[in-house]
Amino acid sequence: MRWMVPALLLLLAQSATPPATPPVATPASLPPAYPRPGATKILDTDRVQVWNIAWLKGQPSPLHRHIYDLVGVYYEPGDRMIISPDGARRPVSTKAWDIAFQRKDVTHIEEGVSDAPLRAVFVEMKQPGAYGAEATAGDAAAFPGAGATERLDNDRVTVWEFTRMPSSTRHRHMHDAVAVEIDGEHPRATWIARGTVHSDEAVANASRLYVFELK
Repeated sequence: MRWMVPALLLLLAQSATPPATPPVATPASLPPAYPRPGATKILDTDRVQVWNIAWLKGQPSPLHRHIYDLVGVYYEPGDRMIISPDGARRPVSTKAWDIAFQRKDVTHIEEGVSDAPLRAVFVEMKQPGAYGAEATAGDAAAFPGAGATERLDNDRVTVWEFTRMPSSTRHRHMHDAVAVEIDGEHPRATWIARGTVHSDEAVANASRLYVFELK
């Protein structure tokens, strides 16, 4: 009988011990935002990567961390649900041609909720610091010239929008840049190195052109 007393005490101690808490994912251990279903990479260099993204209904992303600053343009309207790490849900409706800019380290889940998905092109800036000083001026006029509308300007990027294709005028790009042609659901992206001199952005039959000048 004596052996039953310590055995009973051990059993009671074990039952009082709370179950182990599963490990919580830290931001550093989370996957990046892309790739994921609905996101297609359309350009990749040592300085940027560019994604054509659709927020698909009923297909939530995993909890993820945005590891780069990003900038982009939404080219089809739609709705999504953004879910914070603590489970708070925030519905968001976005119009076509809205400009996006986001600093790195944002952590959340995203899910499309509209039948026709929200679509965008996002440029992820792999370089965390400045992309370099302006190129040396020369005999060519500085980009952007006529016909461009400035949609965003901050310490990281300037976004230029062309709703009519620019004329073929010789010009110099003073900053590294990404040109994005919007034509239906298959946009195209081109890297333009700082100091490039040319007469056009190699645009063919696009309805809109966006140039993201990186600073």
